[in-house]
Amino acid sequence: MKQIVRHVSESVTAGHPDKVCDIIAAAILDAATTASLIVGSKPRVAIEVSAKGDMGKSRGTLMLFGEVTLPKGVKLNYEKIARDTIASIGYTDPNYGFWYGMKDVILRITQQSSEIAKGVGKKRTGAGDQGIMFGGAISGEGPELMPLPIMIAHALTDRYTQVFKQKVLKYLRPDGKAQVVIEYNNEHPVSVENVTLAASHNSHTKKSQVNEDLYKEIVKPVLDKFHYYLKDIKSQFTCNGAGAWTTFGPLADAGTTGRKIIVDTYGGFFPHGGGALNGKDWTKVDVAGPVGARYVAKALVANGFAQKVQIEVGYTIGRPDPDIININTFGTEKYSLSEIKTKAADFLDLSVDGIIDGLELARPIYSHAAVGGWFGRREFPWEKVPLL
Repeated sequence: MKQIVRHVSESVTAGHPDKVCDIIAAAILDAATTASLIVGSKPRVAIEVSAKGDMGKSRGTLMLFGEVTLPKGVKLNYEKIARDTIASIGYTDPNYGFWYGMKDVILRITQQSSEIAKGVGKKRTGAGDQGIMFGGAISGEGPELMPLPIMIAHALTDRYTQVFKQKVLKYLRPDGKAQVVIEYNNEHPVSVENVTLAASHNSHTKKSQVNEDLYKEIVKPVLDKFHYYLKDIKSQFTCNGAGAWTTFGPLADAGTTGRKIIVDTYGGFFPHGGGALNGKDWTKVDVAGPVGARYVAKALVANGFAQKVQIEVGYTIGRPDPDIININTFGTEKYSLSEIKTKAADFLDLSVDGIIDGLELARPIYSHAAVGGWFGRREFPWEKVPLL
């Protein structure tokens, strides 16, 4: 008996206003990490960023706020980091209404609360906050052991950015989004049912041209790579469904960190605890919890303990060990649940220090994670699989 369901996931480019903010926050974290490691120390970082464009004299406003604690003598030029990041994303033209040369950059950055610092900085590192986090992995949908919808969505936005930066389509602008619907038969992906792109562009290019070019340069190459195709392009592919998109980025919509948490993780295929990942150092369990849970879930699936694994962890601020570890195998387990729980503990200690040390999280790698997804990309330590 066939059981047909559909799953949908979304991704956004680096030029999306929320992602601009995420990437700036992550760039500050990486800069703080690099500068601190040079003197044999580690920073404490929790940065938020907001952005809004305008067509007046300022051509944009950026606000950086949060907490950064650095070793004595270490200083950062936060404004320069932000401007350089905005330029690298592609906001280099003041006519975009938001660009790296904007006049208004507001800084509101203090040190980490002494009370939180005391709870974190014990002999065994305590969780930097309370909360619940999830990690997951699934076999049969690709070598990354990730849900297929989010992987295709990320591939589409990655390709969009490549086409934009290489000026393959000179009329494209940096802000873009992709959404993919996958049909499953008995929990196995069988077809791509719909692809939606949103592509910012100049005011001279017709919608029909954008539609034709983006299918040719982005959609078809990506679907070919995944060995899928659209049966009816006219009904299954939509580009800029509302019409032209010539006002884009922070000029059209204000951006803020932490509003793309589903894009950053599993596209809705697995739950999310609600905490954002970008711009926070590794002592924050909003970072350590999800990456540790992903590592263990992927290890269990890769080693054949189950076909689908979801791990839930919960932490209390100041405490080094999780309050709870729940493992759900959705009936796909190949071993007893007690054996799986034992092996999960062998793969990685899910205490705060266990995750930080086991995955060597104190590195300047987070700018790369801030766009294109935290999971399913082999360059990150939490994606390495210990094989039995």
